[in-house]
This record gives sequence, C-alpha cells and structure tokens, in this order.
Amino acid sequence: MHWFESQLAQLDTLVDDYLAARRQPAADIVNVSEATRLKRAAFIDAVQAVVDKVVKIEGVSACAAYHDGLILAQSAEASNMDAFGAVIQDTIRAAQHGETSLGLGEIEQIVIVGAVNKLAMLSVGPIILCISSPKGVNLATVLSQAK
Repeated sequence: MHWFESQLAQLDTLVDDYLAARRQPAADIVNVSEATRLKRAAFIDAVQAVVDKVVKIEGVSACAAYHDGLILAQSAEASNMDAFGAVIQDTIRAAQHGETSLGLGEIEQIVIVGAVNKLAMLSVGPIILCISSPKGVNLATVLSQAK
C-alpha cells in the first residue's frame, strides 16, 4: 500500500470509529456525547493533516475536504474554495443519480478534466476530498510516490 492509500485507510478507520460512537445508546448522554465529539475531532484533525500533506506534493495545486458542499479542511494555497464546493455538490448529486440507474454502486471518485486543470474528488466516509492539479499531472503517480 502506498502513502496516499495508507492515509485514506487511516481516515476510513477514524470515520468508522466516529460513526460507531454516534450509534451508541444514549443511556449516559454526557459520556456518549463527549466520546462522539472526541472521535469527530480526531477525524477532522486527520483530514486537515492529509490536506496539508497532499498540497505539498509536487504537481498538486490545491487540496480541500468538503461535507455537503461546506469546507471542512483546506490548504492555504487553495483559492475559489466556495466555487470548488458548489462544483463538488452539483457533481456528486449528478453522479448519485447514475449510482443506481447505471448500476455503478457507491461513488468512490470523480475526475473532471478541463483544458488547463483537473479536479479529482474522492469519497472518504461522509466527506469529499478534492485535489486540484494541472491537466498533465498524473495524480495516481504523484500521490503514490509521496512520503
């Protein structure tokens, strides 16, 4: 497993922990709420750490994470974050229509390639991790070689 795959696997584990904490019986609401908050914070911190690392990779222009079109984490280099969020939200909605009608299954990733740049969107639990790069960059290669 290369570096980026291991980062995604770590995020998947953290989001599973968070979702499991949310499903706990609410007999002791104070402790359950605190456990859920801590799991959520650990997940969000890990997402920001991945975003910060990914944007430092040569060939990556920007990186951000969104939940329901709202910014959860972003790189300092990223501009037009609201536009990214709007494009992501619309794109995910359109893809979800094809999810069942085309028999695609749950959407894992979407890549939009423009004449100049491209945007990769990866589903990670409840968030969409977005990576922007120049059109000619092979994201799979640069992400797999990162450390």
